[in-house]
Amino acid sequence: MARFGSATVAMVSRLLYPMLMWRLIGLAVLLTMLSSPAAAAAATPDLAALNARLEQIIRTSSGDVGVALAHVESGARLSIHGDQRFPMASVYKLPIAIEALAQVAEGKLELSRAVTLGPNDIRACCTLSRRYPRGGVTLTLSDLIELMMIESDNSAVDAVLKLVGGPAVVERRLRAQGFNDINVNRYDAQISLEMCGVREAVAESDWTLQLQRRLISAVTPADLRDARARYTSDPRDTSTPDDMAALLVRLQRGDLLPWPYGEQLIERMSHAKTGPRRLKARLPPDTIVAHKTGTTDVVINDVGVITLPEGGGHLVLAVFVKNGGPRGAMQHAIAELAAASYESFTGTRLAPPPPPKAIKAARKKPAHKSKPGK
Repeated sequence: MARFGSATVAMVSRLLYPMLMWRLIGLAVLLTMLSSPAAAAAATPDLAALNARLEQIIRTSSGDVGVALAHVESGARLSIHGDQRFPMASVYKLPIAIEALAQVAEGKLELSRAVTLGPNDIRACCTLSRRYPRGGVTLTLSDLIELMMIESDNSAVDAVLKLVGGPAVVERRLRAQGFNDINVNRYDAQISLEMCGVREAVAESDWTLQLQRRLISAVTPADLRDARARYTSDPRDTSTPDDMAALLVRLQRGDLLPWPYGEQLIERMSHAKTGPRRLKARLPPDTIVAHKTGTTDVVINDVGVITLPEGGGHLVLAVFVKNGGPRGAMQHAIAELAAASYESFTGTRLAPPPPPKAIKAARKKPAHKSKPGK
């Protein structure tokens, strides 16, 4: 049997003691986290009960609803209609932003790259079309990504999509990363024209804001209804809730983009100005929600990462709704699904939503206020 001298024992003790202490400290931190109600709920959520509750919300909602949920740290997952395809609308800006930042990380692009937008680069909605309806503005790639993720600007996303090489380039990376159910096929201007019933072929060089509006205004109500029906059944520019949730999990884990680009994208998403009545609507006001919305007259979406309180980790939700009638009804479905999921993973009972009359009254402007002068 081998014998060890006191010097050897002392040396081994000096090496093992710090390792043992760090393990004990880590265990103590973990036990502290699990002792809180929120963390305990996150660690052992009743997924069967949550699934039943979400199904009830979906049954009482109009239209087609798909939801995929994942707790990043524990791996808990849940999906209802998660393998069905839904139009992404502006959610498709998320994989485009990932492609742009991946090219920055690879040295193919720089965030400081200047991009000049001309008249044919301006799209309906949002900031850029209001401020520069005829173009004539130069922005950096960083500015464009911020506009498309925070304000969901359509001019910005088409400029970025063009810069990275077009839809096929974005989709190629998605397939290489294992996302076979996220399709990126067209520029935003093309999607908008087709969704609004414009049948006339328009060259990309002629995509001015004025022409887009003129063509859309000439569409008959019957053609518009037919176009919307085609849009909600078209596989182009669609995603399944399952694949979108998987993308968000990997983004949060840092698997999709190297540091600091993934963190920068999540930070931008946490400042999104769109969709306050969707995922965030019933959550506590200080909840961090890094999300991306999608909005058309027949589609309302919201996908994101919710930071749970008291060390509860991160909850990914991807909710898609189509053909659900009024926008408010579709937004309500998303808000209720998010609230139910939050309650299940935190053990916290949220305040009930205000009645519809209270919401309507809160949105009315005070009578004494007048419109600002021109």
